[in-house]
Amino acid sequence: MARQEIDVAECLRRGAIGALGAIPGTLAAHPIDLVKIRIQTGAGSARAAVRGLGTRASDWPRYYRGLGPGVLQKAATRGPMFLASEIGTQCCETGFGMPRERALVVGSLSSGYVTGFLAASFEWAKVQRSLGATVGSVSAKRRLAVCHGAGLRNAVFDATFFGTEHVARRYGNLPPEATYALGAVAAITLDFPLDVALKRNMAAPTTSPVPRVGATLLAFRLLRDRGFRVVFAGLGVKSCEFGVSYACTGYVSTFFR
Repeated sequence: MARQEIDVAECLRRGAIGALGAIPGTLAAHPIDLVKIRIQTGAGSARAAVRGLGTRASDWPRYYRGLGPGVLQKAATRGPMFLASEIGTQCCETGFGMPRERALVVGSLSSGYVTGFLAASFEWAKVQRSLGATVGSVSAKRRLAVCHGAGLRNAVFDATFFGTEHVARRYGNLPPEATYALGAVAAITLDFPLDVALKRNMAAPTTSPVPRVGATLLAFRLLRDRGFRVVFAGLGVKSCEFGVSYACTGYVSTFFR
């Protein structure tokens, strides 16, 4: 039966799960995220990225470079991501009579673009600082290009994540930690080429000119010119990062039932 009206309490509950779950998730997964960024921006392999950061006990602070912007970016993205996805999903249910599964995909596509676009500045700052760069002034055209790429990537991620998580929870009889981690791994596998292209644009100095091609076209060119093995080189590391991060969010969700 189609939903008749927006359930505000459920929307707020989902938003709280996303925002609060992002904090322990980011703290647990940030070192892995740093290794992933270095792989995507030229380190080549996880081993080379770890060597670049350091392997001695005294080097551990390097693994938490950019943690502040990282927490801000995840909280600014994941809280609104969960909230906006639920609002978009319920709008599709009430306005168009869509079943829950279809509404999740359609609603999350649109909400993912908006939240990704708005939170791109936090992510950009995190990438720049993790590489030891100083964030300077950015032209409006370059900022718009990067934000648009982030919106497209998040649209793909959100639709895949929420759809997969819903199916795994409903038909797989799995705990929240597992369904959230499974949804995240499925989502990053689909949006990984877009993320690689976006990270390359974000890693460039802020004084660089506006990219001549967007993230989508750049992703296709990377796949064509460098092959799947090179482009997907950091997928294992990112799967680990997001699996840990979203498993924490899934655990936090158990306190909001």
